[in-house]
Amino acid sequence: MHKNDYYKPSEDTFLLAECLQNLSGENAMEIGTGSGYITNLLKESFKKVVATDIDLGAIKEARKKAKNVLFICCDSSSAITNVAFDLVVVNPPYLPSDTIGDVTVDGGKYGIEVTLQMVKDAKRLLKHEGRILIVTSSLANYDLLVNKLREVGNHSLC
Repeated sequence: MHKNDYYKPSEDTFLLAECLQNLSGENAMEIGTGSGYITNLLKESFKKVVATDIDLGAIKEARKKAKNVLFICCDSSSAITNVAFDLVVVNPPYLPSDTIGDVTVDGGKYGIEVTLQMVKDAKRLLKHEGRILIVTSSLANYDLLVNKLREVGNHSLC
């Protein structure tokens, strides 16, 4: 990626921010922090917040906005162990694409492949009563995503 090519807040970011209202707890994680907008909101309602991104430039940018957050440059949540999260937030790349040319928007053939990988990776870090909030697009194969998420775990979908 080039300097400043991290994912900047957009409509989906603001939708996700609305969903965070009234949520609080001990530990929260944002996978794919981008600009840090959501991470900054999480730190207001959770005691400890971890944010990851595959792009070091995004981590550096987000770090400017959100203090007292542990930022980790890694793919999804692959570098994190021994932490149980109340909430994991993911605004993944979800546009259907034959190749992953732009990691900020390309979600795989059906627009769900990257999302599924992130959810599978995060599930191992989720508390028993924890939640994963994800964003998807009407351009992605929503029905397939829901079916695959049901296979991943016994958590309710809404």
